[in-house]
Amino acid sequence: RRAAACAPVVRSRVATTATWDPLGAAGGARRARGASDPDDSEARDTMENSFGVLALLAVTVGVLLTLRHFAAPEVSLAVRLQLALSWTLSLSILALVPADIAATASGDASARPTLALLWDLSYWITFNLTWFVLPLHQIYEDAGDFTVAARLATSVRENVIFYAVLVAVALLGVIVLTANGAMTLTGVAAFSIASATSFGIVAGVFLLGYGLVEVPRSIWRSANIQRRPNAAYRKVGEVASALDEAHAALRKIVRASETTQEVMPRNHELRWMMRIIAAETPKSADVGVGGSVDVDASEDGDDYDYDYDEESDMVRLRRQLKRKLRVYRRTAAQYVVAVSTAMEAEAVLNASGLGASGLGDRSCLMTSSDKRFRNPLRPVRAGKFAATLETAEWWWRCRVAPVAARALAVALAAFSVLTVWAETFMWTTQATDGVDVSPFSAMLRSAARDSSTAVHAAVIAPLGYMCFCAMFSLFRLGMFSFYSLVPGGTDSFSLLLNASLTCRFAAPLSLNFLMMVPSVRELAAAHGEGNKNTVFHEKLADNIPTFANAFNAAFPACVSLYCATLLWKGCLDKILAAILRRGDSEKFRFASEEDDDDRDAHVTDGKRIVDRERVEMASANAGDPRGWNIGAGCPYYVDLGKQVDLGAMATTTGAGAGDENSDDIESRGLLSRRGGARSDDAEEQRAERWERNKARLANAVSRGAAGAPRPPP
Repeated sequence: RRAAACAPVVRSRVATTATWDPLGAAGGARRARGASDPDDSEARDTMENSFGVLALLAVTVGVLLTLRHFAAPEVSLAVRLQLALSWTLSLSILALVPADIAATASGDASARPTLALLWDLSYWITFNLTWFVLPLHQIYEDAGDFTVAARLATSVRENVIFYAVLVAVALLGVIVLTANGAMTLTGVAAFSIASATSFGIVAGVFLLGYGLVEVPRSIWRSANIQRRPNAAYRKVGEVASALDEAHAALRKIVRASETTQEVMPRNHELRWMMRIIAAETPKSADVGVGGSVDVDASEDGDDYDYDYDEESDMVRLRRQLKRKLRVYRRTAAQYVVAVSTAMEAEAVLNASGLGASGLGDRSCLMTSSDKRFRNPLRPVRAGKFAATLETAEWWWRCRVAPVAARALAVALAAFSVLTVWAETFMWTTQATDGVDVSPFSAMLRSAARDSSTAVHAAVIAPLGYMCFCAMFSLFRLGMFSFYSLVPGGTDSFSLLLNASLTCRFAAPLSLNFLMMVPSVRELAAAHGEGNKNTVFHEKLADNIPTFANAFNAAFPACVSLYCATLLWKGCLDKILAAILRRGDSEKFRFASEEDDDDRDAHVTDGKRIVDRERVEMASANAGDPRGWNIGAGCPYYVDLGKQVDLGAMATTTGAGAGDENSDDIESRGLLSRRGGARSDDAEEQRAERWERNKARLANAVSRGAAGAPRPPP
């Protein structure tokens, strides 16, 4: 009786297992039709190839537009080409990952060799770019040497620490491989892949987590028309303070350069170096260098004492000049962007009718009752459709755009929740044989029932959002001190550093996404391909140790805690304050706009600066923006124009009237900014140099008195 009762259940389970098809009946019919109809298979391959070509084309266009948006005018062609190559290869995952998943899910074995070749090219080129080529190019652009060979030598020398760490990791890998008897070319490649991938996974999780939280939140905040001006004022105040500091540092290095030029004899053997530095130094009148510049009072940690007899000091002077110019140009570009944003935020608030009690109407704007918008930074429209365009812009900026921004923020927040869910429970299928609960895996199963185009769309939507969040975080890293990305004002060093980071996280991000969609193996099995993974997964994950795969699958679960900390940092601060003393809890607080102690002062200063810029605009050409540039109302804003090619060997730049000035320059303290930074021996060296300079001057005077001819300049 017990056997008879269990028989129907057993038959039911057998029938269910035998008829289970993840593609459904329609998918099975399509599969059978594709196997017997070569034309249908050829059409599917053509469609997939077309999608890949379109994706690569879109990536290339996006890279070129991004490069044009951020690169400063003085960025060289060589840097632009390397940036285009690095960014394109990094973002090519938006084309390769969907194509790889689609080919595996459809059982298309003919596409795997081509995908394997493309993955090899993309991975190993970006691997060498991020670890070898780009670090060398970064320091080469920053070096102050006067020849190409010397700049390369400086780049190699300063990357020794970086490469020493790589060598230490490589030696550790050799020891491990030798102990396991796997010291082969394949084993070395697998160790390199495992090390780079694990590093990328760890750092990439934090970049991704920050973007998943900050992208929807920043879009939501930007929809608040009433709050936007104060946020813009605060940014203007911060950037103006930074611009003041950058301007002071630039004035000091310009004074040091000009003073060194004055004391150097005209027939000195290193005079050609000084000519190059003089050609790259802004004019004193442009920068505003006056007699009140006190180099000794500098607190920026730089030494402004340069010995023109030493080539190393000439190199150091040129490098410091390049750095100060780079920082000033970058900060000046940030100032222009911040003031423009603040003026547009004021215009939108005033035109919307919500700011009548605060800002009031400006002369460059229409009243809110007219429902017309005029941008204060753009000339007034003229023509038959001017009023219509102004009305349309009013509806967009004041009514449609805020609602659309909030809707987009909600949609992206939902996508962020799905991504965090998939990351948190990815280990259930990768490290163990648990249940697949990934929402992206379910999306892929559903799309596989329709067509290969639906599969591509189901892959590129979440993958594109993850890439955008990671790139958003990389670009936001520019708020820290080591580099900065500014629209229209980003220097070569910052661009190359960003390209290096982008290349470093492309492959780990691809692997991370592939581990979130384990349903690919099920779809491949449904086509008789067995439990087969994608090509990239086989190349990357299947060739590294098991413990490394387990770590790469388990560590992303930390993203949920990290995102929660970013979202509810106020709660975390209260918990830390309750557990720790207040002084200790301050060390663990997250920096934010609300935590800025000078926030009110920055807002006040920013509003005053914007008002001053508006007054300058109103007084220039009767308020026509075409005759006015941002910065006219800032005393420390200087438009330095396009930078001179710092790699060029200038040979005919005159030294100016200061060459014959033999005044006691060093005795006035313009080159002796020491402040205890150097040892007592440095003071003795300075005294020796001064005695040597006096002897040179005495010899020149004696030659003149004896009627000896002066050496040619």
